[in-house]
Amino acid sequence: MLMTLPEVEQACKEGRPIRGVDVVHSRMEFPLTRRLYPLGFPMDVSSNSAEALDAATESWGLFQPLFDTLPIQLRIGVLPGHVSECPPTTECRVQSDIFSFIADAQNYGIADMRRNISTIWILEGTLQYRSYIRHSMLEASAMVQIATGFTTGVHSGLVERNGVGVLLCGDSGAGKSTLSYACAKAGWTYITDDGSYLVHGRDDLLAVGNCHQVRFRPSAGTIFPEIEGREITQRSGIGKPSIELKPHALGDIRCAQSAPVRHLVLLNRREDRNEPLRPYSREVARQFLRQGRFAPLDTMPTHYAMIDRLLAGSVLELRYRDLDWALEQLDTLTSVQAPR
Repeated sequence: MLMTLPEVEQACKEGRPIRGVDVVHSRMEFPLTRRLYPLGFPMDVSSNSAEALDAATESWGLFQPLFDTLPIQLRIGVLPGHVSECPPTTECRVQSDIFSFIADAQNYGIADMRRNISTIWILEGTLQYRSYIRHSMLEASAMVQIATGFTTGVHSGLVERNGVGVLLCGDSGAGKSTLSYACAKAGWTYITDDGSYLVHGRDDLLAVGNCHQVRFRPSAGTIFPEIEGREITQRSGIGKPSIELKPHALGDIRCAQSAPVRHLVLLNRREDRNEPLRPYSREVARQFLRQGRFAPLDTMPTHYAMIDRLLAGSVLELRYRDLDWALEQLDTLTSVQAPR
């Protein structure tokens, strides 16, 4: 605590040194460092906590370097303190170049999207909620930098066969994860089931994703017997329950960090019927993909241009009820020219 004026006066009379108090931890040191590659992009993580560094490695340690970009800087400051329960889900806000994600007064993060620097502050007791820390804090801080500075994110699964990448897009519950995994079981290469990122500054339309994780709703056990009975995780401590697994734990699944995108497929299970793939409105898809997007204002044209590049290719709708039917339809995309 800061000394009062009388205390400073007395110390000066007695010739005692007045030591500065760093009440905002501006001089905190982060002696532990590690270079990691989330989605293939370099990121330098520094912290005063080995446990926090281990959590970051659990999230990104399996990724191989793919891109020679300016490294993202992530600092994780861990302060003494006990927590009696998992902190709440973070609230996110954006102003200009600053992205904030705040759980409470002691657990929060700030990301400078212009400078590619993120800082997280958490209490030591929060580290016991490893899944929460990884998803709500660590992964959020890295992905906001990647998704605004180096890529354009698309809420979709991504699978590839014979050099043909297919984005599986749609509303929550449309079956992105289920169909992505079903494709992988059928011999496709699995890139991601939930978040695909179109890489900026390339001649090809390359997308990257988290190929080291697949997530299912608990009900997926009724479709895939190998999922039945697996441990259910709440990623944010209090969020939607899911089953999170490494693809290699589910059998002979071929994975890759990236794939060139040739087709965008909008999934439709609302009408409960099977229909062949057919062209879908590019304008509807454009408006759907632009929703909720943010970045520094002068970079937004780059993101809109990436969406338009994606929509310049094959844009299709798949109405399906049965997984086998959906797989048969997707198989046609690797052997014939898709309708436009």
